[in-house]
Amino acid sequence: MKHKFLIFIVTVFSVSSVFSIDENSTDSEQLKPEVIRVLEPGVIDYQSSRFIIRIRAWGVSFPKKGQPGYQEALNFTEKELLGTSPQVSVKKTFDEKNLKVADLTMRANESGFSKLAIENGIGWHNEKETNRFGPFVIAQLKAKRRKTGLWSIDYDFNNAGIQSKPLPALPGIYSRTNQMLPQIRYWVTSLGKVHRPGCSFYQRGRGELSNLPTGVDCRICGGRKGK
Repeated sequence: MKHKFLIFIVTVFSVSSVFSIDENSTDSEQLKPEVIRVLEPGVIDYQSSRFIIRIRAWGVSFPKKGQPGYQEALNFTEKELLGTSPQVSVKKTFDEKNLKVADLTMRANESGFSKLAIENGIGWHNEKETNRFGPFVIAQLKAKRRKTGLWSIDYDFNNAGIQSKPLPALPGIYSRTNQMLPQIRYWVTSLGKVHRPGCSFYQRGRGELSNLPTGVDCRICGGRKGK
């Protein structure tokens, strides 16, 4: 009698284990890992095999809602990521907004989303976050020289909150208009070098902001003249 009872317990345990494994496998197969939602430029909801994860693209910043280039950046994010299954390489578990920060690589062409956005002037390099990551630095320099996207307009995104002039419209993709543009605030270093917003040396080291700077224009960004 004892032998029969032991055999019954072993049989039930074995069946339960197999059922549990099969059940988990079925759930995993039903949930396809992919980007299911774009909340704002560079911020997505990614459906993993078990959870929905909110992710921000690493190393790139985008215009905020109401700023020039916001809609273009939103469209770019949707076009490149929505419905795809990018490779996710986590750089930071959570940022100050409780978003997971990750480098996203599109599997179709092995391109990095952040680098692609930077080199097309859709966003700009967040140097503080990447510690001046080389490929992103080069991508931004190329975009500036070509005056691609955001680099084709004069707009100070870093100090946009204190500006009162109308925002420039961006018909097509960043073509110039006759509308008034916000006044640029240049960064003048203690050595007298003039840098415009977006320059790698903007607000780095000792210096001051000025609307009417005097000094030597930066060779990289062009200073007062631009590139």
